[in-house]
Amino acid sequence: MATKLSNLNLEIKHFNHARAWIPGIADLDPHTIDHLLESGMIQVSTAVEHAEANRLGTRVVSEDTHDLANGCDVKCSSVRTHNYGKCYGAPVTNIHGKTGDLIVGVYERLQDRYYRFRIPHKAYRHITKTSNIEIHFELDGSPRPSNKWWRFLIQE
Repeated sequence: MATKLSNLNLEIKHFNHARAWIPGIADLDPHTIDHLLESGMIQVSTAVEHAEANRLGTRVVSEDTHDLANGCDVKCSSVRTHNYGKCYGAPVTNIHGKTGDLIVGVYERLQDRYYRFRIPHKAYRHITKTSNIEIHFELDGSPRPSNKWWRFLIQE
């Protein structure tokens, strides 16, 4: 899937957060990587999957039910305003049919912060195909820990 230019800045934020964990990246020319990234020619979600696999000591398998050999699925989400500006949250979509934990990278743009979550399968398996996970934030971009998904935040 092609990167939309309107989402390119968000994609770059996700890539840069995962950058240090991408296998072999230190051997590549950083200017070339930046050029490809800024042109939208890098599939960021795949790069993030490889970074998370490296981080977790596993490998990418890209199955319909999971991305990683350990059974986890990797998701990227960016916080956005919705419900006519009354809500601010990160949607985690396409979770129906996943069979393992979700490793979710969330970029929050107001405070320019990145969060990682590991949501166990048992916590989301009941969610219907037409619904998703919504990780809520306050309207100023600060975490809303009363939202149940925050208990799965990975402290880094």
